[in-house]
Amino acid sequence: MSSDAVPVSLGKDRGRAQPAGRLGSALVIIVVVQLMLTIDLMIVTVALPSIGKDLGLGESGLAWVVNAYGLALGGLMLLGGRFGDTFGRRKLFMLGIALFTVASLAGGFAMSDWWFLTCRALQGIGAAMVMPNCLALILSLFPAGPQRTKAIATSAAASSSGAVVGLLLGGVLSTGLSWRWVMFVNVPVGIIVLILAPLYIKEQSRIRGKFDIAGAATSALGVALLVFGLSHAGEAGWSTVSVWLPILLGAALFVAFTLVERRASQPIMPLSLFADRNRVAAYICAVLVTGVMIGQSFFLTMFLQGPLGFSALLTGFAFLTTGFALVFSSTVVIGLMRKIGERWMTFAGALMLIAGNLWLTTIALDSGYWGTIFGPLALTGIGMAATLIPATEMAGAGVESGNYGSASSTYNTMLQLGGPFVLAILVTVLATAGRNVTVPAGVPGDRADYYVLTESMVSGFVTAVILSIGVAVTSLFIRRTTPAPTPTPTVTPAPVPA
Repeated sequence: MSSDAVPVSLGKDRGRAQPAGRLGSALVIIVVVQLMLTIDLMIVTVALPSIGKDLGLGESGLAWVVNAYGLALGGLMLLGGRFGDTFGRRKLFMLGIALFTVASLAGGFAMSDWWFLTCRALQGIGAAMVMPNCLALILSLFPAGPQRTKAIATSAAASSSGAVVGLLLGGVLSTGLSWRWVMFVNVPVGIIVLILAPLYIKEQSRIRGKFDIAGAATSALGVALLVFGLSHAGEAGWSTVSVWLPILLGAALFVAFTLVERRASQPIMPLSLFADRNRVAAYICAVLVTGVMIGQSFFLTMFLQGPLGFSALLTGFAFLTTGFALVFSSTVVIGLMRKIGERWMTFAGALMLIAGNLWLTTIALDSGYWGTIFGPLALTGIGMAATLIPATEMAGAGVESGNYGSASSTYNTMLQLGGPFVLAILVTVLATAGRNVTVPAGVPGDRADYYVLTESMVSGFVTAVILSIGVAVTSLFIRRTTPAPTPTPTVTPAPVPA
C-alpha cells in the first residue's frame, strides 16, 4: 500500500461495537442478499425453454442468458471488492443491490432477446458490486473468533445452498406462474434490503489513495475471457478456436495482471494474499469443490429428466437433498472445526465428496433415485459444508482490514471460476467416453441414447472422484492454526437459518 493510502473512518461511532440485535439483523440482511445472488445463478436454468419460446432465443441465445450474467459477475468481481475497500463497502453493497433490483424488474418485462440479455448482464454487474462486499462486511463487523466463524458458516451455507434452491424455485415459478417471475422475485427482496441496510449496517473504514486502473482493466478482461472460454468448451469442445483463443488470451492477461499488481502501490488483488499457505489452500478447495458440485448437478439433471423422466419441478425437489444436508450439517461442522481444526475438517469433507461421487459411479440405466442418487446428494451436501466453511474462514483470516474487499473478491472469483473450469473438464470426459460406448443388443432402440448417456456419466463421476481426492490432498497442506481468543460477550449474532 502506498504512503498516501491511509485508512479513513466512515461513521461517527467507528470505535464502538454494534449492539447484538443490530449485528444479528445485519447478518440476516447480508445472508439474504447472498442467497438471492446465488439463487439467481441457477434460477433461470429451469425456465430456459419458456424464455427461448417467448423471446425467440435459439440454443446459442439461451446459452447467453447464463453467460451474460456469469461473464459480468466473474469479470468485475475483483473490481467490485477493491471499489468497496476504496469507496465504502456498504455504499457499493447498496449501489449493487439497486442496480440488480432495477435490472430484475426491467428483465421481467422484456419483450425481445436483446432487452432480456442486457438486463441479465446488468444483473451480473450489480452482483459483482455486492457479492465480494458481503464477506468483506462480515469480516469488518464481526471480531475474529467464534462470532466470526458462526457468521461465516451461515454465509457459506447460504451461498452454497443457493444453487440448489435456485433450481427448485425456478421450477416452481416457471411452472406455476411464468418465467418472468424468475426475474420479478428479486424485486421485493431488493427493495426491503435497500430500506433496512442503512439502518442495520454501518459504513466501514475505507482506504484512500491511487486506484489501480491497469489492474482493474487486465483483471476484468482476463477473467471474462477465461469464463467465456471455459463455459464455451462444454458445448463446442476444446479444439475449437472460439474456446482455446479466449482461454489463451485470458491467461496472457492474467500474466500481465500479475506484473501490474507487483508494481501497483494499491493493487486490486494484493499478491500478499497468496503468501499464506492456508489461504492458497482455500482458493484451491473453492475451485475444486464448487466445480465438482456443479458438474454433479449437470450430470444428474440430465439423468433425472432423461432415463427417470422427472419433470423440471420434480428435478428441483430432488436436488433439495443436497441443500438440506448442507444446511443441517453446518452447525455440526462449526463445532467440530473448533475441536479438530480446518485441516482435518476439510479432509473429512473431501472424504464425503469422494464417497458420494464414488457411489455415483455405480449408476446404470435402471438405477432409481432413492437407491443410487439420494445418498450421494446427501454426502455431497455434507462434504460441501465441511470443506467450504473452513475455506471461507481461511480466505479472510489474517487479512488487514483495508484488504477485506480484495480478499473476499479473490475468493469469490475462485468460486466463480470453479464451475466453468471443472464442468468443461467433465463434459469433455463425458463426450469422449460417449464415443466409445457400445449399446448392447438387448437395449430397446428408444433407450439407446439414455444408455450411452448413463455409461458416459460413469467416466465423469470417476473424474469427479479424482478431483475430490485433490481436495483431500490440498487439505493436508493446511497449517494448523491456534484457536482465536474468545472475544468479550458484548456482541453476539442472532442465530440465523441458512
